[in-house]
Amino acid sequence: MTWPLAAFTILGLALFAGFWWYERSHPTSKVLALVATLAALAALGRIAFAPLPNVKPTTDIVLLAGYVLGGAPGFAVGAVGALASNIVFGQGPWTPWQMGAWGLCGLIGAGLGALSGRRLGRWPLALACLGAGLIYGAILDFSAWVSYSGTHTLDQYLAISGTSLTFNLAHAIGNLVFCLAFGPVFVRALMRYRSRFEITWRPAVPASAAPVVPAALVALVLAGGLLLAAGPVTGSGGVASAQPRAATPTAEGGREQRGAPRRHVPAPCAEPRRRLRRGPRAGVEPPVLRLGRARPARRGRARERGPRRGRADRPRLRDRGRPARLRHR
Repeated sequence: MTWPLAAFTILGLALFAGFWWYERSHPTSKVLALVATLAALAALGRIAFAPLPNVKPTTDIVLLAGYVLGGAPGFAVGAVGALASNIVFGQGPWTPWQMGAWGLCGLIGAGLGALSGRRLGRWPLALACLGAGLIYGAILDFSAWVSYSGTHTLDQYLAISGTSLTFNLAHAIGNLVFCLAFGPVFVRALMRYRSRFEITWRPAVPASAAPVVPAALVALVLAGGLLLAAGPVTGSGGVASAQPRAATPTAEGGREQRGAPRRHVPAPCAEPRRRLRRGPRAGVEPPVLRLGRARPARRGRARERGPRRGRADRPRLRDRGRPARLRHR
């Protein structure tokens, strides 16, 4: 097996494994939309800075996407961004190598995010982007050595790397500048968007507070039992007592003796209600009948009804309003 065939076989398997990993993660529609947007942004960044030799923010976008979203989305952003941007720059044997190199940058960003808990500052992120630019250049030098070199020796690889060193340094320094300019802002925007579609399950009750909950429930049950045993609660906040109260003024104006049983004074409206309830038995008619008999009579004289007139006796429409002597003419 030749060097180019072996290298392209390994590269194809690596790309297949990366996309299979991304598909097996079952991304939601929001993650798919975000990955597509970031890949388009990476491709547009490469196209926009094409006049500057090898200066492009694509590596920064891919690394920061992996730093925030994880390994599989970061790899997808890098691979799809390389494939989409080469529609403008041209496809060729370098396209799979660019896809693999930028996909590796996304994986590097995911590793940094997992190790640091996504708490890196401006300068650590910028240095990481600088190193990712150098790694990207080394991989593309290897692709040129595999694809276009007749003798696959170390000297030939060092010669190719020395030729492209200026471009690789421009790429790395451009990554450093871009990350210092917009890296933290870009990370905060992605973190805010990521928090909207990420669900984090937390325990409802901490482990230290677990024994407190049963004790609180037992205390509530005991308190409720004591209140029920004490009696009903009065309006003033106390408990109603079965003992006789102090003397209160009676309806006659006197005072009852202390300790004497309290005399029940019915409410003013209690007697009419009692009478109405036992009205039919006590000879009192129901209020409906009483109201029906008390209805006043109609005013004025009652109209006496005479014999009904036949149809022939009624005046015709054209005769109404005319004197009787002129009606039948």
